[in-house]
Amino acid sequence: MPRVGVRLPVVTTEVGEYLADVTALEAAGAHAVWVEDAGPDPWVMLGALAAITHRMVLGCVITSPEEWPAAQLGRAAGALQTLSRGRIVVGLPPEGMREDQLDALRVAGVRIFDSDFVAGTEKWIAIPVPLDREAWNSALADCEAAGATGVIAPWTDRLIDLLRNPEPDDRSDLLMSTG
Repeated sequence: MPRVGVRLPVVTTEVGEYLADVTALEAAGAHAVWVEDAGPDPWVMLGALAAITHRMVLGCVITSPEEWPAAQLGRAAGALQTLSRGRIVVGLPPEGMREDQLDALRVAGVRIFDSDFVAGTEKWIAIPVPLDREAWNSALADCEAAGATGVIAPWTDRLIDLLRNPEPDDRSDLLMSTG
């Protein structure tokens, strides 16, 4: 089965809930979370996520490369690599980035995904929010058949339940216990 990445919303009004959702995603088995560089500073957000997660990959999707000078990008990515114990990845915009920016990311040691979320042998496919468990399992199977190593789904609170309980609801245990 493909690994699961979650694209987090850009802006949050309740930071405590946002952080709790990320820890719940990690506990439920999500492999990665992604933030975009729009809205709050993504590097600060990823630093907070690095402090509360232990194994989850933390990604930043660059949507506006012109806002990130190479020196600033390299310092931020390098600091996050240290804070996260090497779990930072970066997704590039479709129009690409300047060579000095790419060099700064490489020096920082982050894994770089192109605009199609491919890095080396890893291929991630973006999927829509799953409507239900059947749609979720079907999307995972389709992506696996397409050779994807992972899927990236937009955040919804249903994802935690889908990750924890991938099989159809079987409440026979409840029926037996209540007679």
